[in-house]
Amino acid sequence: MKRLILAAGLMLGGCATLPNQRASAISEAELRGTMSVLASDAFEGRMAGTPGEAKTTAYLAERFRAAGLTSGAHGPVPFLDPFAIVARPARPSSSSAPAAQAEFAAHLQRLGNLTSHNVIGVVRGRHPDGRAVLLMAHWDHLGICASKAVDKICNGAVDNASGVATLLAVAGRVAHMGLDRDVWFVATGAEEWGLLGAKAFADRPPLPLASIVAGFNLDTVAIATAGARVAMVAPPHARLEPLVMQAAKAMGRAWDGDHQADNFLRRQDGWALAERGVPMVMAGGSFSDLALLNKFLKSDYHQSSDELRATTNLGGATDDANLHVELVRRAASRKFSPH
Repeated sequence: MKRLILAAGLMLGGCATLPNQRASAISEAELRGTMSVLASDAFEGRMAGTPGEAKTTAYLAERFRAAGLTSGAHGPVPFLDPFAIVARPARPSSSSAPAAQAEFAAHLQRLGNLTSHNVIGVVRGRHPDGRAVLLMAHWDHLGICASKAVDKICNGAVDNASGVATLLAVAGRVAHMGLDRDVWFVATGAEEWGLLGAKAFADRPPLPLASIVAGFNLDTVAIATAGARVAMVAPPHARLEPLVMQAAKAMGRAWDGDHQADNFLRRQDGWALAERGVPMVMAGGSFSDLALLNKFLKSDYHQSSDELRATTNLGGATDDANLHVELVRRAASRKFSPH
């Protein structure tokens, strides 16, 4: 992996993080490199409970370790936090659901009860105050979802190798920024099964949920083009909205406050924590252009065609990755408290 060159700001003993501390910019090439691994056929679509999970979680754990994160998991294997999945009766698929999703549901039933894993790493704060910042992205997808097709694998490039690549890139920067507060990075499993990894994290959190001052979920970030406005998916009257607006302005990005994408609120991992009172948002360009987002949802979403191509536009994802470095930098300062 390309070695990250990081800019670490000077710290004064006992003082809060300096406001001008910056990390080197995340590049499109960096995100593409990580996505090319996660969305490759070798990872078999990253379905929970399959060999694709084992490859994915091992890869993520090693990336966390190499970046300098410490394990935040409960389990005996560093970084891997196990949770049980209990088989449930199959529900009829919607007639409008992608065909690959129906095959995924059938495969899920064949697997039965199993254990999956969240991958959890922590960057410890230099001046902790008992509060923390959280970033999440689900690593799983639909696996081998089209057994009768020429292309049998749902690789999940946009959904959600793009979010995980962003998570890893941000972790690599934050690990060397010397921020005040602990920053937790959680790659969740079994999101496609009903946010199960996020719910398991909320049920058995490795840190007090009340200590989280800001949480950001990264899902399907490779939609918008570079320069897109920043929109937010969050509960009404979200306490983090001023933080996101200020960070967007600092990054030279316009704000989109129409909340047109709020119908996605309960469909993403952040909801499992938001409904327990944790301030969680999804922020970025993907939710500011619903025409582009709906185009993806009606074409490659949950299909074997969700692959990384030379033409896959990662300009917006790169903007959003750098936005999240700024969001973490601000939220992990002892000066920040959500209103």
